[in-house]
Order: sequence, then structure tokens, then C-alpha cells
Amino acid sequence: MSLKNVDFDAAFRRIADKRIEDAMAEGKFDNLPGAGKDLILDPLPADENARMMWWALKIMKQNDVTPDEIVWRKTVDHLRAAIHALKDESLLPGLVEKLNHLVRQINTLGTNAINLPVTMIDLETERQALRERLEKR
Repeated sequence: MSLKNVDFDAAFRRIADKRIEDAMAEGKFDNLPGAGKDLILDPLPADENARMMWWALKIMKQNDVTPDEIVWRKTVDHLRAAIHALKDESLLPGLVEKLNHLVRQINTLGTNAINLPVTMIDLETERQALRERLEKR
């Protein structure tokens, strides 16, 4: 007997369908979490690359994984706020260095997950802005 003309996809589908039907008849699906509740189905993007990104983000979200890029961007935002709230000029160089280090990391990731540029800041420009803010107070 030659297997050249056998449609294996159809055969495997029939086997899978039969096993699912048998499991249903035996009640193996009766006690699953969420039984009887509506399924929440998010629409999938049409583009293959977008679909792959959608699945990757969904899996990361379900497993409470936050990409480094997101963590670094949030840290940059917090550092910018800390710099803007400074009342002591001696802390400025360290904060600027931390922020610029993270900006370099973000900009050299090589990913296009978030297509928003992040820019470094200049210590002297920030020092002048801090002095002006302190003078106004």
C-alpha cells in the first residue's frame, strides 16, 4: 500500500475531531474554568507581522512580562520629572547621566516596538533651566 496519495492533514483532523468528541462524551471538559461564560475574543490584525506582534504582546501580558524598553522609557519619564522637580543642583549631574544612559540603551535596542524617539539631555542646558526655576521661587 502506498501512502503517496493519502491526505495526512485530513486524516489528522479526523483523528483530532474524534478524540475531542470522545473527551466531550466522557465529560472531560465539564469542569474547565470559565465554563458557560462568554469568550472574549480580540480581533486579530490582518497583517502577518502585526499578528505575530499581537500574539507576543498578548502572551507577555498574560504572564505579567514587561519589555525592557517599556521599563526604561518609564524610568526616563520619571527621571525627567525628578530633574524638573529638583531643588538641589548637586543631584543634577547624576540624574542627567542616568537618563542619558537609558536613552542610549533604548536607542540602540534595534527594535521597532515603539516608534517614538527618545532624546538625551544636555547637563549645562538643564543646569541653566534649574537655576532659572530656582530663581523664580
